[in-house]
Amino acid sequence: MSLHWKRRVYSFSESFKNSYPLKPMKNVTSVSSNSWKRLVSAVKQQDWVKIEQCLVDMKKGEDEEKESVTNKACSTEQRHYKELTMELKLGTVVQVQLGTELKDGFPVPVVQLLSVNQYFEICLEHTRNPIDCFSKTVCNASKLFYNSYKEYQNIWSQLCQIDTAYNAGEENNSVILEGVHITWNGDETNLQGFFYLTKTQKKQWSLDFDLSNCFLCIRLRDQKLENSKSDPKHLDSSESLDLQGSLPLTWVAHAVTTKTKKQKKGDNQNKIKFQITKRSMSYIPPKVFERGTNFTIEVIPKKIPYLVREHVIENLKWANNLVKNITYENINLDNVDESLNLPRLNKSQQKAVEEAVKKPFTVIQGPPGTGKTVVGIHIVYGFFKKNQDFLASSKSFKANPDQKPPKKPAILYCGPSNKSVDIVAEQLLKLKGVLKPLRIYCDQMEMREFPYTGSDLMLCRKSLRDEKPKEELK
Repeated sequence: MSLHWKRRVYSFSESFKNSYPLKPMKNVTSVSSNSWKRLVSAVKQQDWVKIEQCLVDMKKGEDEEKESVTNKACSTEQRHYKELTMELKLGTVVQVQLGTELKDGFPVPVVQLLSVNQYFEICLEHTRNPIDCFSKTVCNASKLFYNSYKEYQNIWSQLCQIDTAYNAGEENNSVILEGVHITWNGDETNLQGFFYLTKTQKKQWSLDFDLSNCFLCIRLRDQKLENSKSDPKHLDSSESLDLQGSLPLTWVAHAVTTKTKKQKKGDNQNKIKFQITKRSMSYIPPKVFERGTNFTIEVIPKKIPYLVREHVIENLKWANNLVKNITYENINLDNVDESLNLPRLNKSQQKAVEEAVKKPFTVIQGPPGTGKTVVGIHIVYGFFKKNQDFLASSKSFKANPDQKPPKKPAILYCGPSNKSVDIVAEQLLKLKGVLKPLRIYCDQMEMREFPYTGSDLMLCRKSLRDEKPKEELK
């Protein structure tokens, strides 16, 4: 069985770019069956000369394998993606790192890292549970009614953070940065830090997302416990019997990036600040805080729809009174006497359209097949008629010459998916002689239909699953 990975990997170090090994683990040596038979036979015969020769041959074969792997890596074109393969068969050694996880209130051992080779590992901790790694798992439940918009904001900001973390992990669209130098501040209970990324690197590496709104998995390889903690002299008689791990460990921490001050014009440095949200091990190796230490950072961007929702909740205190009142259903519904010549609908649909056109906020609910899409089309037409009346009244009104004329009103129709909006857009095209509809797609759809020159980056999987935009709507 073969396992394949395709990851975006970039490095701050030139030496790393030209040496990306394909060998699974540096602590494991592959031995042919013939060499193993000769070694076992020599051990049974206690022929030490033959045993030494077998070990020399194995070491020689390992060096030749390293040389061939390095040459192959150097000849491979280094672009945005690196492809890795792991062959699994009977007897294959797979290196993992264990961590702990609470289950029913008790810590249990779980696999934290899977090592594919000495320069590439997969963090199964945040893959398995992104919510626990990147957000607060304990929060208040949502309510039917809220006393104020602040209560609504406190509850839903935490719920949105959980949803954002889960969907970012599900997308599996991360970018790995190697050789990152981190500057730390704060103490062990409130660990923070930052690193720099030049605008040139951001452009060359096609990091087309907001670095101040990302999740981070920070890793430091080849670390060992301090001598004071691993020296048997400091252990009692019972603990000295335990075997100390000979393999080095990888220090892992998860973090969330935070906003920074606006940079001055001409500044080529992007400062990325972050806050540690979880460390699976309380022990921090001394090398973490040393200057010049090279870290591996896996950057997991937040998805735009969930990021927009977080920003809406965060900026709720600056919203108008209508938006605030909607949060706790304190809506002032002033009726506007206005008749619209709408096509004939049934009574419930007619009532829904009239309320939507006459009131500042309306919720229309119903199971599938009850005509919500048709109602939405009539609502659009109803608002169009209202805008026409507004323009007619503004033209007849003689304003002061110093006053600017009112902007031409427009109607924005949004939907939960591209397909839902396409259905409404197709129906509105039938009124093209009256309306002037313009279909606006998301950034992902635009990148897929109109990629810029030289772009070979993969889009997120959800956008690839969506239907292509119809030609008549372009």
